Amino acid sequence: MALQGPGETADRTDEPPEDLQLRVDIPSASLQLGPGDGEPILPWDRLSCWLHCICVVGFDLELGQAVEVIYPHHSKLTDKEKTSICYLSFPDSNSGCLGDTQFCFRFREAVGRKASLCYPVDQSDRDAPVYLKRDQGHYYGYVYFRQVRDKTLKRGYFQKSLVIISRLPYVHFYHSLLKLIAPEYFEKSEPCLEAACSDIERWPAPVPGTALSLPIVGVVVKVRIPACYDKPGTTYIDQSAPQNDAQVSLVLPTIHEVDLFRYWRQPMK
Repeated sequence: MALQGPGETADRTDEPPEDLQLRVDIPSASLQLGPGDGEPILPWDRLSCWLHCICVVGFDLELGQAVEVIYPHHSKLTDKEKTSICYLSFPDSNSGCLGDTQFCFRFREAVGRKASLCYPVDQSDRDAPVYLKRDQGHYYGYVYFRQVRDKTLKRGYFQKSLVIISRLPYVHFYHSLLKLIAPEYFEKSEPCLEAACSDIERWPAPVPGTALSLPIVGVVVKVRIPACYDKPGTTYIDQSAPQNDAQVSLVLPTIHEVDLFRYWRQPMK
């Protein structure tokens, strides 16, 4: 059955009174200094280097589709951005296939949005290949959609998507990340998102040319961000090389390449 299509809503631009001031005291212990200019790095700033937020999108026969959870909770999405995420987080061709489906999409950000703070972003874009540079006008959505039978629901199916919203076009990396986070979320719910975001907050910045070990939900992912000066055809991380299981659990030889044969194999049958 087709999803309901809510009308387009206008973004609110309410401004607080000039005489209303808000003071937020942040403990000095929670601040870190960025390299070079000594700028303080606030809580969740490191996470913003990798993603804007994680969304949970539910699909209901009567209420339609809706963003149920946004984490971290302070992350902002306009009504138009939420509508785009809702529509694009449901598979285009969903013919009763049960189980889990992964895909990605891109959507335009709201006009006038301020860019997320991330102190090494200039270096990341300068040294990254053209196809891996941040897209300042768009977000990418990486989706893990689950559909299982549930007789207690009017539709007859439980349908929900876990979506990572990011400016980075790291398709393979985020799909691999969702394979780790999403099953945990569907079992443990929102506390899993908090734990995952806390892990990502401790990651180093995605600097091109650097091999990174990234802990996430009890697993350590080893990956290298390609650089514009890499030699074509050179393998910088050997997936077949022996790893110390206590340190590295998953090795990704690439962050962006997609196995097109795997995606097209089923439709071609």
